[in-house]
Amino acid sequence: MNIRLLLFACLFLFDSFAASAQKIAFISDAHIQNIEDYPELIRSMEAQVQSTRLFNENYFALLAALNDVAQRNISLVVLPGDLTDNGQFINQEKINQILTDYTKRYGMKFFVTTGNHDPALPFGMEQAGHDFLKADGSRNTLTNRCAGYEQEMACYSRFGFYPQPEYLYWESPFTSYVYENYAYDTAKREGGFENRHYVLCDSLTATDASYLVEPVEGIWLLAIDAGVYLPKTMKNGKLIYQGSSVGYNNVLRHKPFLLSWVRKVASEARRLNKTLITFSHYPLVDFNDGASEQMGKAWGNTKFDFPRVPTEEVGQAFLEAGIRFHIAGHMHVNDTGVLEGRDGSHLYNVQVPSIATYIPAYKIVTAESRQEFTVETVVLDSVPGFDRCFSLYQKEHEADLLRGKTPIWNAEALKAANYQTFCDVQFRDLVRTRFIPKDFPSIVKDSIAVMSGEQLLAYVSGEPSEAKNAAGWNGYDLIVDLCRLRYADRLALRDIPSERLAAYARLFDAVRTSDMSSEVVTRLREIAEIFEHFLHGEPCVNFRIDLEADSITECE
Repeated sequence: MNIRLLLFACLFLFDSFAASAQKIAFISDAHIQNIEDYPELIRSMEAQVQSTRLFNENYFALLAALNDVAQRNISLVVLPGDLTDNGQFINQEKINQILTDYTKRYGMKFFVTTGNHDPALPFGMEQAGHDFLKADGSRNTLTNRCAGYEQEMACYSRFGFYPQPEYLYWESPFTSYVYENYAYDTAKREGGFENRHYVLCDSLTATDASYLVEPVEGIWLLAIDAGVYLPKTMKNGKLIYQGSSVGYNNVLRHKPFLLSWVRKVASEARRLNKTLITFSHYPLVDFNDGASEQMGKAWGNTKFDFPRVPTEEVGQAFLEAGIRFHIAGHMHVNDTGVLEGRDGSHLYNVQVPSIATYIPAYKIVTAESRQEFTVETVVLDSVPGFDRCFSLYQKEHEADLLRGKTPIWNAEALKAANYQTFCDVQFRDLVRTRFIPKDFPSIVKDSIAVMSGEQLLAYVSGEPSEAKNAAGWNGYDLIVDLCRLRYADRLALRDIPSERLAAYARLFDAVRTSDMSSEVVTRLREIAEIFEHFLHGEPCVNFRIDLEADSITECE
């Protein structure tokens, strides 16, 4: 009889969890500027097409994403860093205003973490920009003050950084209490900013904004501040700091206390039967579909954010500490990385795309059970107001022509019917103006990018070709599609025609069997190998992660 009652109780608990499967929206790297209240902050298209993020339209993208989340009746929203352009006070206050508004209107609960752009430096800074647009399309220079840790954490104090009365539980790496004797007053006292510091090196102290929160019964959100700002030099008697863009790669050496804390949290989650979902701004696993080694050999270990690729040592350390499911931003890519541990278990790292570049999207994680999660990727096609700045961009285009300056950006962007198309046009310009000349070997720009598809195939086959571009694609398209796949993974397939993929496959086959000895062929072989990695990565659009079965599978 007792056994039957126990089985019934277990089944009841399981059914209760399944019936109340918790959905959490993850919106990353919004990078907003408050162009709504300060239109003088609108930056030029010339600047946008040379940046890995937009500066203007993404303000409206954030609102569109939050409205979509509201329509889906999702109440928990995580923002894994880089909420603003560079932590400017006027942008930070706007984020606070927006999140407060959605909290009041829809009952949303927001949880943020730090990013390498907020704070850009640990004690803030002043930043001058020279590409803000005047009403006539000419440029203006503006200087803005940017927040450091203390000001940012104060601004977002109600969004995870500090304990709140409504939280069921909250702790930081520096608190001393345990779950059973949790009290808000104690958490408030121990979790204050004055208690969130560690020794960085020698006697130099730094701030860590990590925290654990239980916003609803059974769900633990673990926010890891993996940013490390190392001193670089002295200037006028003050320390000048480096940025934190390499993320977790500096944690084991400079924040070892995080690992022991994470180990304790993971152990407590198991003991208390909590569902642990870990997030940080920074990736914990290779985000290049296993192509990082080839990319480093082919293009150098300073290109394509190579220093930001986390070492296997870092991933192994956190896996062994108990982290199996980790969600990150930072890289602006849509990707799933899987790291196999020394004991055969796996760490699953989900990269949330930025809503400020190609392809703009956010993710919805559903905790189906304590060990099973489904992930859905929502592309932001419809963004009301995304074309708000188009008339000013037209003035910019005209002003540059009047000055005898040829605009470097494609005016086709001003004809975009939706936000995703606008992002794609900007991205193609980004590849042309930045990636090809700065990240690829020079022969890609000088030879491969200007050859037609027929010319490329004929070249590697050792045959003459008179055809210019009968197939409708060229080397530039190949490089754009390679970059599309790196950023958007399988989401990019909506923008790459199947016929073109088939043509690439024929080219890659010819390259692999070519006996020609030339740099063009060598570089095409590298491109072919890396392209295939990007094309055949882990599921990353709609998928299921089962930690008990230790598996990842596509969802319909």
